[in-house]
Amino acid sequence: MNKAHIIKSLQQAKPDHIEWIKQGYKLVKGVPEDQVKKPVDCKDCAFGKWYQEEGFKLVNIPQLRDVYALHEEIHKAYTSLYYITFDRRKKARSTLITADEVEVPVDETPFRMKKLKDLEKKTVTMIRALNTIEKKVDAMQEQDFDNGWLN
Repeated sequence: MNKAHIIKSLQQAKPDHIEWIKQGYKLVKGVPEDQVKKPVDCKDCAFGKWYQEEGFKLVNIPQLRDVYALHEEIHKAYTSLYYITFDRRKKARSTLITADEVEVPVDETPFRMKKLKDLEKKTVTMIRALNTIEKKVDAMQEQDFDNGWLN
């Protein structure tokens, strides 16, 4: 693992996780299930695999552990939004509120929007942290990696 490889891995994590926000907006809009990405475990995305194989070795960058914890939360947030959306849609067809003998369907959009905003907030926080880590790695000398940086 060298400096360029680390920076590339950090940079790629940003658009990959912004994509989960885009998918979240599709969920809130009511796009059919077959047009939305299914959730992926945090260890199975490119950043998760990189972290499990190499990233955790960067012991002198404690922020990276914090980012990985946040990364896990992002995947959980999207997974939650995904399953709430599709499970609730199926239930919503038969879930009606009766008021004065008028049946009104339950609008779950505000609830899903709240979940989406949580996903967005965590993703923005992760991207800012990745930017900070990337600057730190970029400022390092290549020999820093050979002198115990990856202990």
